[in-house]
Amino acid sequence: MDLGLPKSLILAAVLAAGFCVQGASAQTPWYVSYERALSAQEQGDWKGSIQLLGEALAAKQSPKLKAKTYGLRFVNYLPYFHLGEAYYHLHENQKAVENYDICLKYGEIQQAPDELAILRSHRAGLAGEPAAAVAPPAAVMNPEAPEIGAPVSPGGLPWYVSYETGLAYIESGDWLNATENLKAALGANGIPRRYARTYGMWFITYIPYYYLGVAYYNQGMWQLAVNYFETAERLGEVTGLEPESSTLRSDLEEARRKSAGGKRGVSEELKAGLSNRIAEAVRLFNQEEYAKAETVFRSVLVIDPYNSVARSYIARIGKQSETGAQEPPPPREFSNGVLELLKGRHEQAIRLLKIAAAGMEQDAGLHAYLGVAYCLRHRAAGKKEKESLRSAQAEFRRALEIDPSYTLDKTLFSKDVLDIFQGVRKK
Repeated sequence: MDLGLPKSLILAAVLAAGFCVQGASAQTPWYVSYERALSAQEQGDWKGSIQLLGEALAAKQSPKLKAKTYGLRFVNYLPYFHLGEAYYHLHENQKAVENYDICLKYGEIQQAPDELAILRSHRAGLAGEPAAAVAPPAAVMNPEAPEIGAPVSPGGLPWYVSYETGLAYIESGDWLNATENLKAALGANGIPRRYARTYGMWFITYIPYYYLGVAYYNQGMWQLAVNYFETAERLGEVTGLEPESSTLRSDLEEARRKSAGGKRGVSEELKAGLSNRIAEAVRLFNQEEYAKAETVFRSVLVIDPYNSVARSYIARIGKQSETGAQEPPPPREFSNGVLELLKGRHEQAIRLLKIAAAGMEQDAGLHAYLGVAYCLRHRAAGKKEKESLRSAQAEFRRALEIDPSYTLDKTLFSKDVLDIFQGVRKK
């Protein structure tokens, strides 16, 4: 693929990662290094992820959506985007911009709107200018593009089955499942059409970007809603369609306003949306549907990259995958205790987490969540009640002994809880 970029620049991106191309190990598949890099980034190890991304690029230079790894497992291979993210967080701005620009030149990120939203925001911030719209691929813009038949989503279903399932969830108000199914449809068929052929002589109006904007809008995820609505607007998806056209204009304007206002702080609406999403992911984890749980947890990290609950569960899922399920998952009481905590039911959370503690003594997350539950009990009983406060401090202290870098998430937990945790850290 000719990107119009000097080969020396792309090679420099690999070499800048601190990796010698000729020294790549033939024994390590590209996707192993890539997934390890993503895990490192989830843990905030940006420098380590650069080395791993260099290893992946040495074996596989070109990005690819739904790149097959092994068996029926696929990943979105966007190494230059993640290199840009690593350098962005390390404040190496020039290298971040170079890798973001290489990512945009390849073009695959246009079909990964979650990552595109992050890139646009970070790239604009580095350049000191508003986030500019990035044109979608020419094939999407071309109304004369040939029909692509019925490609299947990673789950094995035809795109139109995932799409119509997503619309059914939208009608029922289940925005989370609507998002999951619409993105599966879009991953298999990225070309909107007014008359899209499904099977036989059946045709439907296929406007996935618009409906994904609607789904994210109703979850209060304003920047992602803006991104999808703007894409729908550029493609003319709903031009001439009512009420979709009017809804897009009004919701896009509102989402832009709320997205801009969101910089002043975390809204209660967003906190509630995150809690509901995490609770759904925890339920999936309890049902041992690890792939689905990981998808939802990763969607949490899109809007809250340092979310402690999501990151800890993704690490647990990764551990399950590495051991081939030979290592048993955490006790069911642990995840149920987290669910009760997210609902604000501190007594039930304390009871369940204390049961789970018998087999999870060395787990920092368990002690941190138990500390939060004791904080909620202390708040409910009043300031004069000191026993719960001492218990909370003891649990936080134990969590920090196990993992000194452990943090509580600001978007999930209240200021009084965070203050108690930070008070223990300072001691």
